Amino acid sequence: MPKTPVIDLSTCSQCEGCVEVCPSVFRKNEAGYIEVLDLSDFAEECVEEAMKFCPAGCIHWEEEDT
Repeated sequence: MPKTPVIDLSTCSQCEGCVEVCPSVFRKNEAGYIEVLDLSDFAEECVEEAMKFCPAGCIHWEEEDT
């Protein structure tokens, strides 16, 4: 089942660590918040590394309904 990374913005510290580790999936938007890019497929290894690097632990996987 496909998975999508999700950021819990209520706990995100906006450190931009995920953007540094995995810029192909995460970015800082114009409002100054970290967001997940709208992709059809996510580099799982890259996202997992961003999850490990995140000091707030605010990134998790969400399974998509197919």
